Amino acid sequence: MSGPSFPDHLLTVDEWAALPEYERYRLELCEGVLVVSPHPGYLHQHVTFALVDALAEQLPDELCVLGDVEVLLPGEPPTIRCPDVIVVDRALVEADPDRATAADVRLVVEVTTAGSGRTDRVTKFSEYAESGIPQYWIVDLTEPAVLATFTLENGWYRFDGEQGGTMTLPVAGRDVTVDLEALTLARASARGVPADAPVAPDDSSPR
Repeated sequence: MSGPSFPDHLLTVDEWAALPEYERYRLELCEGVLVVSPHPGYLHQHVTFALVDALAEQLPDELCVLGDVEVLLPGEPPTIRCPDVIVVDRALVEADPDRATAADVRLVVEVTTAGSGRTDRVTKFSEYAESGIPQYWIVDLTEPAVLATFTLENGWYRFDGEQGGTMTLPVAGRDVTVDLEALTLARASARGVPADAPVAPDDSSPR
């Protein structure tokens, strides 16, 4: 069975915009090179949408939370990423552009799953820092789930810490609460385990 045909040259933004949508693939652009990966699984999507909802409920009206939208990073050949979550000003949403630019983004979040860890922690880490995005979060769903936070300082990301459970974090000057325990329940539900099922004692050493 033959698969889709992808370009064999560096793409411009106009060529990127003209690409068809592929149901089975997620497309990004890295310095003109088309990057193709499988679409994220159900758990990843559930966590992403839940995080969008949680942030949207807590941030003021002048800020908007978006999921899986295109962000054009500075430089040529062009780089276009599709972060899992971004926070932008409401004025951008009302302007309704084809995509955001790095200068529009207050916070960028990636939810790491199997196969995306190095890209999120190395490649996108440097891209987002060099693009001047003020805050970067990485949610790692490996049990137990943890959230690593970074703040731009002198052109590079300062590591602010890695936490699990429930935490209060700043976003664009406002404090929000993130409950990673809810992500653990989402994982249990995805496996068919009732959220209120008893947990067996774990004699293994902590991670």
